[in-house]
This record gives sequence, structure tokens and C-alpha cells, in this order.
Amino acid sequence: MSSGPIVALVLAAPDAVEKLKELMGPARVEEALAYWPDSLRASYGRRSPYGDYFNGIHGSASHPEAVREIHFFFPNMIVGPILSQWQIKDYIQKHITPTLLPALAQLANERPDEPVLWLAEQLRRANPNEPEITMKGAADDPRCHSSHGSEESIK
Repeated sequence: MSSGPIVALVLAAPDAVEKLKELMGPARVEEALAYWPDSLRASYGRRSPYGDYFNGIHGSASHPEAVREIHFFFPNMIVGPILSQWQIKDYIQKHITPTLLPALAQLANERPDEPVLWLAEQLRRANPNEPEITMKGAADDPRCHSSHGSEESIK
């Protein structure tokens, strides 16, 4: 339950659940204040008007619970394994270097006045994941023509 606005985050790292649990400290704010004063719960938990404490942070207790909560807050997110160093290097070599390296070489040769903007535009144009959009006129497409007016073609 939430008594106010929240910020939902997904932390991705090896053993992320355990690392966050260590940063958060004990689930009970009184215990966090007494034994883990530098923990997030000790820092952000606050006393209610009734003497009990509001917990300032929530974290999943296990990986399966984290996956369930991620899908609750971010329904379209794909939860996958953390890549190893060799997988990251392989991805960079296969997918990033072929686009980035020629653009950087051209940037060094041309030396534009606005190098960041120039590079951004080059990468946008060379993005292999974006289809090339060509403006084809409706007059060239036979499907767009009818011998009848649009009202007549609906009948």
C-alpha cells in the first residue's frame, strides 16, 4: 500500500535483490534505526501520528517476487538475464561498432561546428533498426484511385 506518490525503479545487477535488501536494512523501521542507522529505511522511515512508523522504501524479497512486481509496474518490460562481459563485448562488436565507427571516422574528417548534433544525426540516419522512410506520392499508388467518389465507393 502507498500513502502518497511513489517512484518505481528496476535495478538490474547480479544479485540485485540481495544488494538492495542490504542497502534498505531491516523491514521494521525501529530495528533499522537501532541497528542500521545508515540504511535507507532508517533514513527515510517516519513516525506516524499514531506512534508507528511509515516505511520509506520497498524492495522485493526474492527474484520471483521482483519479476512479479516489475510486470505490475512495467507490464511491457522484458525481464531477462544480466549479460556477461563477453556477451556485452560481442553485442557491441556486432551491433554498435559497424554503425558508430564509420560515423566517428567521418566526424574526425569533417570536423563540424556542432559535433554532438552532427554525430546524433549521422547515427539516426544509419540506425539499422529504423526503416528508411520514403515519401511515395498517393498519385503513384493505384489503390488510392477510384472512378467513384469516396461516398459512392462505401456503398
